[in-house]
Amino acid sequence: MNIIKKIKSFFKKTPGFTVKGSCKKCGNCCRNITFMIGKDYLTKQEEFERIKKLDSRYNNFFISGKDENNALLFTCKSLKDDNLCSCYAFRSLYCRLYPKIEVKQLRAGAEMPEGCGYYNESNVKFKEFLK
Repeated sequence: MNIIKKIKSFFKKTPGFTVKGSCKKCGNCCRNITFMIGKDYLTKQEEFERIKKLDSRYNNFFISGKDENNALLFTCKSLKDDNLCSCYAFRSLYCRLYPKIEVKQLRAGAEMPEGCGYYNESNVKFKEFLK
C-alpha cells in the first residue's frame, strides 16, 4: 500500500463507524455539500465570504441553495456534466477524504447523499457512541 493510500485510510476512519461501499460516480457528493464552522453549519452568505478569505479552498465551491434547516448548500465548481471531476488529480483534501464524516457531523444529522454507493456502519453500541 502506498503512503497516500495509508494516509487516506487513516483519515477516513470515524470513531465508532466504518465506511463501506464504493463510488457510483453519481456526483451527488459534489452537490448539496454543507460546511460546518465549529458545531454549526454555515447559514449565511456573509459567513461563507468570510471563511473564503481565511481559507482559499472554499473558493472551489458556490452556494447552490439551502436545506430544510436553513444550512447553505454548496456545489463544487469542478463538477462536470458527466458527474466527473474536471481536476481530479489536483482535487482538494476535502474531496480526497470523502466519504469521511466526522462525529460532530453525524451528531448534527449528516448522512451520505441519496444514490451514493458509500454508507456508514456502526461498530459501537449507541450508549458508547454518546460518550
